[in-house]
Amino acid sequence: MTQFYFVRHGKTEINAEGRFNGGTVDSPLIPSGVEATKRMAQHLKTVSFDVALSSPQMRAQTTANIILAENAAPPELTVVEDLREMRLGDWDGQKIDQITAAYPEDLKNYRTRPDLFAAEKFHAESYPSLIARSTKVIEETAKLYPSEKILVVSHGILLMALLNTLKGVPLAKIRESGIVDNSSLTILTYSKGQTLIEAWGQTF
Repeated sequence: MTQFYFVRHGKTEINAEGRFNGGTVDSPLIPSGVEATKRMAQHLKTVSFDVALSSPQMRAQTTANIILAENAAPPELTVVEDLREMRLGDWDGQKIDQITAAYPEDLKNYRTRPDLFAAEKFHAESYPSLIARSTKVIEETAKLYPSEKILVVSHGILLMALLNTLKGVPLAKIRESGIVDNSSLTILTYSKGQTLIEAWGQTF
């Protein structure tokens, strides 16, 4: 089975400002985000990664590079477009409290009923689209590297949707367990049809 080390990027300026941090916006890691990622990097420095994958967004690449800089034998980082965060359309970069006030029912569905979220209303990506592209990356990677260790650095909504789908959670319920923290680690072994979780949302 392939062993995946899933990491959510370190906390960013947009996170700290309470704005939607989706697939069409980006900002640098704040100092606490860098430090939390460095602590994780120390924890992972002896792991022999065979492959390292990252979202194209700089907050994810920065996080990945911090981890790989401490690694004893780091692989080259490969940027994968389909690890990009969910595109939130008109909401991306906007203040969360303002969207909450303006679209309470839509935001409720976004946060609690992904199966009912009307993404097209806000020119956003749908949850099924996000799940399809992210699971394809994992399935293809597992096929290419059936017994290797893979570092995957991505984003909160993508990882929440992907990991819960791999666990077999139905679309309507994927948000019930919440979103893993910034600079958190989830370790999962995977082969087609079988998923074993070794760690979930671990922080350092």
